[in-house]
This record gives sequence, structure tokens and C-alpha cells, in this order.
Amino acid sequence: RYRTFKYGIHNFIEDYINQDDFKQIIPIHSPELVQVEQLKIGAVSDNSNLLLFGERKFHNVPYLGMDRFGPYGLPEHKKIHFFVIAHKSNVTQAKSIMSFFDEGLQGKRYKFNGVKNFAKIPYHTEKGFSIIFDDLENPMAEITQAIEDKKTKGQLLDDVAYMAIYISPFVKDKATPKQKAVYYRMKEYLLKKNINSQVIDAAKVKSNDGYVFSLNNIAIALLAKLQGEPWRLDRKLKNELIIGVGAFRHVDTDIQYIGSAFSFQNNGQFNYFDCFQRHQTTELAGSILQSVKDFYKYNSGIKRLIIHFFKNMSRKELEPIEEGLRKLDLDIPVFIVSINKTESHDIVAFDESWDELMPTSGTFINIGWNKYLLFNNTRYKGGKFNGSDGYPFPVKIKITCTDEEQGKDPRIIKELIDQVYQFSRMYWKSVRQQNLPVTIKYPEMVAEMFPYFDGNEIPDFGKDKLWFL
Repeated sequence: RYRTFKYGIHNFIEDYINQDDFKQIIPIHSPELVQVEQLKIGAVSDNSNLLLFGERKFHNVPYLGMDRFGPYGLPEHKKIHFFVIAHKSNVTQAKSIMSFFDEGLQGKRYKFNGVKNFAKIPYHTEKGFSIIFDDLENPMAEITQAIEDKKTKGQLLDDVAYMAIYISPFVKDKATPKQKAVYYRMKEYLLKKNINSQVIDAAKVKSNDGYVFSLNNIAIALLAKLQGEPWRLDRKLKNELIIGVGAFRHVDTDIQYIGSAFSFQNNGQFNYFDCFQRHQTTELAGSILQSVKDFYKYNSGIKRLIIHFFKNMSRKELEPIEEGLRKLDLDIPVFIVSINKTESHDIVAFDESWDELMPTSGTFINIGWNKYLLFNNTRYKGGKFNGSDGYPFPVKIKITCTDEEQGKDPRIIKELIDQVYQFSRMYWKSVRQQNLPVTIKYPEMVAEMFPYFDGNEIPDFGKDKLWFL
């Protein structure tokens, strides 16, 4: 990807810029790529890509860490009950999925060992407990009636965590708005009933090597939804609060929704979610301040507030937060780390010491006043690179601080870039490395679903769980 991009740039320079008629208008003397000064190049800490798994063992590849050592934290509940919700035409796929969860799947080259062996999730089902519906286009009446009947009969027990496996008859990317609405309505209804859910497209259920990897991803998401921890960052806890703010623009209404992931501690532990419409800056600030108060209440003070924002934060958005901190009598610095959620294409760098040209993972370059390019990939120093992990372009980061002196401190800047890099490794929907931190990615996922929820409100059961994975 980098080679193709550089080739295109070179051709553009030769065909258009390095021409006499162009130079007569704009006299560029040396139309070449710029050599980056060594003083502008930095790197995150050597151990920033290491993740902590079970048995206090480390690995930098999520799948291998899970496969060899198991998850860092087991599910909160010991009693976990799986059941299926499916259309009558998808019963075969439902049986296949539940068989894979229980017994695993052996492909030609790869194997999934089942949710109990791979993710250490206790697996239990009961005959006759699953829900099979008839109405393909509008199944909610049948689903809600079946759940209410189970509740009336005393079949939903308080000391059991329920995991509904919804076999969707529609592929999400191809579904109509009406079909998508069913998915979100069902998700919301189950949350209101304190039931977690995992959606699986019926058309994607296979028995091949490719689906082995899908099952690994699903198992990790299941574990996270059940409040287990697939892996964690190995970082000494600090008295700081990291808040992520992401956004998603709803296509049908053209309204932008803001998702906020509150109380990420610096070791990657997540605490709370909320969501707002784009114009609700006061509500967003109030929710952030409440999170600060809660953190302060249960910890020995707070040294700084770090906000990962999906764009450059405006004064209008920052002022109510600063005012609130003053009212709380908290004289702490607020760091704003603006993270572009789209990869940078207007400014890219190439490592000419490597054939594929992609800079080593964790490299960052100062591209201007408090602005940086961060290369976030799996090309690790001294490690073997797997081309199937992809060649992501860099992410643009801008760092500002309410305390101007701290905002200039090179040690603090490196630490904050390091933190962005580490939080990109906390994505629990896949065993593949992501190049955006979950502080931006997770809130965006919540904001995408939020408009479909009744009264634009996340049920309380879902505010401290990763139900959207």
C-alpha cells in the first residue's frame, strides 16, 4: 500500500509539478519528498505493544496470547446461560453455531477450541429455552412475548447471566432501514431485560478456516460482554481519568451523535458509557464532570484529566468542563488529545530502509505545532511482520493542555502518544490489531446505535457493559 502510494506521488510530481510551464507559475526548485529531520522523529516505549493475559503472561499478538495463556480476567458470573433467537428458516445455522461454541470447529489448517477452552466462558444451554420466530420482517412481538413468558414462569433467574445468540436473517451491510431497526430494537429490549446479546449473520455461518477466525473474534466479544477481560495493559495505575469522545452521523436524519466512554483508567479498564446529540455540549460536560466526581470519590484524588476527542475540541465544548472543574475546586490540567478517526493521506511518511516502506509500529513524527503522525501497525522491531495484518496509514494527533507549560513538556507528550497507541490494543471485538484507540472507536459504535433506541436513552444495564461489540 505504501509502495503504491509513493509511486503515485512520484508520478504526479514528474507529470505535473516538475514541468517548465508549472514552474513558471510556481517556481518550485526541488520538487522531491522531504527528508524528515531525526529530531522530529520519536517512538513509543518498547513494551507498549505488550498485553497482559492469564497467568500474568505477556504477548503482543492478541490471538496467540489468548490461545496460549487464556484471558486476563474471567467472566463476572459463574452461571452463564446461552440461548438462541432465530427465524425458523435459520435453525440449521443456529444449531451449527451452538455446536461450534460447545465443541469447537476444526478447519483444514486452523481450529477454534470452543468458548470454554479459548475464552474460559462456562457454557450452558437448556433444551426448549431458545426462541424460534415465524415473522421474518417483524419478529419483535414474538420475541418479547417469549421473553415475558419465561419471566412469568420464573425461568429467568437473578443469579444467572443470560447470553442471547441472535441469528440475523439479514446481512447487516445489505439490510434495509426497516430490517436494521429490528436488530437495534431487539438489542435495546434485551438490555432492558438485563440480557446480553450477540448478533451473527446467518449467511456468514460456515465450516471453514475463515470462520475459525470469526469464532475467535466472537468468543472475545462474548467474554467482554460478560465483563471478563480478554487482556489488559500492563501499566501502573495513576490518579488520572481518561475519557473518550467519539461520534457517528446518522445517515437518515443527518444528525450527529456523540458517544462518550467514561472512566477509562490508564491500564485500559473501562467503567461507563453515555451518549448525546451533537449540540448537547452542556450535557456532555456535565456527564464528564460527574465522572470526575465519581473517580475522585473512590480514588485518592485526581492529578489530571485526559480527553481523547474525535476532532479538534472547540472553546465552546471545553469551557463548561473548565468552569465545572473550578466549581469543584479542582485545579488540575486538562489534556485534549484530538485524534482523527480517518487515516492521514495528505501527510504520509515512508521508511526507505524497508521494501514495503511502512514505518515501524509506534513511530511518531512531529508535523507542526503540537501535531503528530502516529504509525500504528504490527511491524514491530525485531519481530516477524504478517502482511495479512495490513498496512494502515498513520493517525493524526493533536495535543493541547489548559496548562501551557505541561502542554509543551516532551516527556508528557510522549506519554500521551504512548497512551493512544496502547489503547488501540484494547479492542475486544477482534483478535486483529486496530489503528484507532478504543477511546474513540467504542463511543463511535455506541453513537451509531443510539438513535434507534427509544427516547434516545441507553438502558441502565448497558451503561457499564460492552454490549455493542
